[in-house]
Amino acid sequence: MRDGIFPLVELAIQVCADRGVREFVVAPGSRTAPITTALARHPAFTLRVVYDERAAGYIALGMAQQLRRPVGLVCTSGTAAVNFGPAVVEAFYQQIPLLVLTADRPPEWIDQQDNQAIHQHGLYAPHVRYQAGLPTDDGHADTRWHARRIMVEALDAAQGLTPGPVHINVPLREPLYAPPAYSPEPHTDRTSRRVQVRPALDEPAWDMLRTQWQQAQRKLIVAGMLPADPALHQPLLALQADPSVVLFADVTANLWPPIAPLVHADVALGTQDAATLDRIRPDLVVYLGGQVTSKYLKQLLRRHQPQGFWRIQPEGVAPDPYQATTTTIPLLPADFLQGLAARTQPTAGSGYAQDWARLAAQAGQALHALLPREPFGEFRAVQQVLQALPAGSLLQIGNSMPIRYANFAGVAAGHIPMQVNANRGTSGIDGTVSTAVGAALASGQLTTLMIGDLAFFYDRNGLWHSHLPPNLRIVLLNNHGGGIFDLLEGPSRLDSAVRTQYFLTPQPLNARHTAQDHGLRYAAVSEAHALAPALAALYADSGPALLEIESDMATNRAVFADFRARAAGLALPPTQ
Repeated sequence: MRDGIFPLVELAIQVCADRGVREFVVAPGSRTAPITTALARHPAFTLRVVYDERAAGYIALGMAQQLRRPVGLVCTSGTAAVNFGPAVVEAFYQQIPLLVLTADRPPEWIDQQDNQAIHQHGLYAPHVRYQAGLPTDDGHADTRWHARRIMVEALDAAQGLTPGPVHINVPLREPLYAPPAYSPEPHTDRTSRRVQVRPALDEPAWDMLRTQWQQAQRKLIVAGMLPADPALHQPLLALQADPSVVLFADVTANLWPPIAPLVHADVALGTQDAATLDRIRPDLVVYLGGQVTSKYLKQLLRRHQPQGFWRIQPEGVAPDPYQATTTTIPLLPADFLQGLAARTQPTAGSGYAQDWARLAAQAGQALHALLPREPFGEFRAVQQVLQALPAGSLLQIGNSMPIRYANFAGVAAGHIPMQVNANRGTSGIDGTVSTAVGAALASGQLTTLMIGDLAFFYDRNGLWHSHLPPNLRIVLLNNHGGGIFDLLEGPSRLDSAVRTQYFLTPQPLNARHTAQDHGLRYAAVSEAHALAPALAALYADSGPALLEIESDMATNRAVFADFRARAAGLALPPTQ
């Protein structure tokens, strides 16, 4: 041991440096002293201390979301480790690489009424790609070999074909701040390095897929949540030259114009015209990425099941939320699309893409005509925010209504973000502020978080640290309660008193004092004429800032009802 650093901890940290980990988020605590000291003394790492473990977990997730490589996360033993849980689960379903190091009591002290001692081994299962406990240091050469092997396996799993979080539990005996009584023997460590392999299909499999593709007259490519990936662009554009092919992309697919031009496709799916629905339903669906925001799409595909439904899934069990999957294709999305584009020809005589384009154009016109005539509310505010985004910046969107409004409104020409992210792995409201903070820290790009009031106030501790990035901008949609329960069809049928008390959860807060506490510039608007200049000021001035947009729940409910009615009335003209 050197300078009081525990040998196995020092080894584990060195493996992290050797494998390219550069960022760690540390939640302070006593049991972590050997880990934190080793990290602080190593020149390879940038450390950020975040006091709240839940916020720390999501900040690390936001950083890894942008970097697409593992970010380390460290906490002390006990309930501190439990508070990493929500971020770990979100990272698992978003396929974001995290390396979670939890300090622990030695195994003999678990269940012995010792402080901060709980069962931590397997704490995050099954929501990790790999989990193990670092061996308790006994000075033996095989133990050192074992510890290195565990760290290598964990980092390989975090960056595998399906990335995700990994968990290493680190039992540490006292004294934590002084060297143990032994020094390990010199040992030359040798470990394997995993070579990445890209899956491939043989030609008979491609022949089968090509035949199904060419026979389908109405082909719908659905792109769910995906990281920005230029490798998708050329094959998607090539496939859309086929008049039988339509691309339906979620706002989080990072494909909106020009790769996915039908930005109002989700509005179009709100049509209740039976003839129109019959013309836009697909024969074949090709599904890429994670979940989509659109409930209309789910309803269409469940009610009108396509003849074929291909799920592109590089590895693992493929989810089937539409209850329609017929074929699972074990390829990376870009590899599959490139192979498909190279092997297929346009299908002559199909009017499928033309029907979708006409309907989506109608939807966009209806939306842009409707909102300016309505009383000012959060739907119109979201549209204005998207029209004011600086091109090439980052956009983080909160769950509940903000992501739904954004998916309907669409990004605007001249204001297209470099990347759009949302915590749609599990779609919870916890950690949204923290994730945006992490994204801004890691990217260095101007980052806008658009978030509802309950999610914002729930995660205010994401601002409670000394690393608040100057490139962060927060747009807070404050309707003073859980407004989504006033808009969804189910809760809106409840008795008004029950809905208000138990679902809408009215709250009187505004964010002025929160902004003041954490050093953010603050402005508030509640009228349409004030929003445009407030947005201009939000982006014109430097430093982290928060713009609060207050609205009325009843007004928001009425506007959304008008929107749904307008979407329901969309219809294609009869075929000649």
